[in-house]
Amino acid sequence: MKKQKILIYDDEHGRIDDFKRKLEEGLDQAGQSEDFDIIALENDTFQDSIRVLQQRQIDFRSGEIDLENRSEGAAEEIDDASIFIIDYDLLGSQAEKSPTGSLTGEIIAYLVRCFSRCKLIIGLNQYGSNPFDLTLRGDLNSFADLNLGEKQLDNPDLWRGDWGDSRQGFRPWHWPNLCDLLRYFDKRVKDIQDKLDKPISEFFNFDRELFLLLPREIVEFIEKPEEKEHFQTTFREFVTESGNGLRVKDKISLNDDTKDHILARVGAARISKWLERLVLPEQDILVDAPHLALRYPSLITSDKKKIENWNKIAQLIEHDKLGLNTDLIEPYRFKKDHWISRPVWFWDKLRESENVRKIIEPWVTVKPNWVFCEDASYFYDRENCREFLASTASPFTQRFVKYFTEDEVDYRPRVRFSM
Repeated sequence: MKKQKILIYDDEHGRIDDFKRKLEEGLDQAGQSEDFDIIALENDTFQDSIRVLQQRQIDFRSGEIDLENRSEGAAEEIDDASIFIIDYDLLGSQAEKSPTGSLTGEIIAYLVRCFSRCKLIIGLNQYGSNPFDLTLRGDLNSFADLNLGEKQLDNPDLWRGDWGDSRQGFRPWHWPNLCDLLRYFDKRVKDIQDKLDKPISEFFNFDRELFLLLPREIVEFIEKPEEKEHFQTTFREFVTESGNGLRVKDKISLNDDTKDHILARVGAARISKWLERLVLPEQDILVDAPHLALRYPSLITSDKKKIENWNKIAQLIEHDKLGLNTDLIEPYRFKKDHWISRPVWFWDKLRESENVRKIIEPWVTVKPNWVFCEDASYFYDRENCREFLASTASPFTQRFVKYFTEDEVDYRPRVRFSM
């Protein structure tokens, strides 16, 4: 099988070698090294590639552009990349050619997302070399699918979800399994290629009543045409009207369906991130397995008094392999599971179900001494963890971290420890 390509660029060549080494270590430990080629992009090739992407942007505004059947030599590396990793600070790459130094990794991420065939984009070091976001929301303005720090590149658990009892270190729960995220990218694009004019809420089976009750921060991201309600917003309207898809000048020339393949790629990437970083952190719209088990401990099918059985459910694996009574809650599972990085369930539907309430007594049957740590993807005894308040509108704001001071993790904003 042909290896997939990971492309890396930073304006300091010595740092690229270090990034590549860390990636190789992480992939090797995860057992994925045979599946990927890691290529460092030279500065001249990078500059030429970006000029091609900028020309495509100009062509997009003035006429037709077909990314599926077009690949100029200079941009071929990016077009063929499965993953593009780009450092945020690119001042050194422009010292001679752009004295203003206006180019950043975020600007490049937008160009790559909209005007190339690259699948996943990882932004590097915009928020530090080893950050953990205590808001749990991330930066939805970023067109990177995932934002990391350079010290996190060698973490093998970026590339797997079935770590079992083997892991004990820093691994933020919001990180996806990058292999799965990559595997399902084309499927998400195909999902909406012919459904651009379908409401987002209808596509994901979000009830109208549920959508009307979503917190303002969540619905604001997808925006809405003036004459519609948020639950009526289509994928096309999101990409072209929300301000979180195409930029204003890039949407002006959209007068037919010749550019729908681009809208589908942008929509798939941005809405997937919306689900992961705005909807899921609330844990009262969609709820994942560890947070669900804390509310309904009797869903765990093995001995609930053993913490190792709780940790079996804190993995990014298929829902029926988690060690939960998933048959009971199957009617409430989010079925578009290739759109989100872990099994999740509709919380309101689940908790209001008569069948569930007859069998499960929430919050009573077992009161464990452990908590789920968002920075470790693991349950630990509460006395060894640190509490913080996430930036959510739901009642489930109280969360915990293991607090890895020895790894020099940069927890921010630190005020969330004292709220």
